Amino acid sequence: MSTLQDFKADLFRTLSNPVRIRILEALRTAGSLTVGEIQVRAGIEAANASQHLSIMRARGIVEARREGTSAWYSVTEPEVFALLDAARAIFERRVAAQTELLGAPSPNR
Repeated sequence: MSTLQDFKADLFRTLSNPVRIRILEALRTAGSLTVGEIQVRAGIEAANASQHLSIMRARGIVEARREGTSAWYSVTEPEVFALLDAARAIFERRVAAQTELLGAPSPNR
């Protein structure tokens, strides 16, 4: 049995890929998408999309359901979006702080 810290580290390792973040952002806006739709929205090749979806599915971040010949992917834990939102807030604060240090007006003002 793994510890909570092990689980968190594995989760953050899984989320550490920019392509996976783009896939999750696409799923956030659409709810569920096919591999082809994910490929277009994330701007990646179908094989690349499938590889990243497989990794996230194995970690329980996304799930797939069959509908005819298509597999539709969706996020299993909506709290993952709170993590992405927290990362965005940290990023925006850092950009604002750097902008302020350089003496330029902040883009948020």
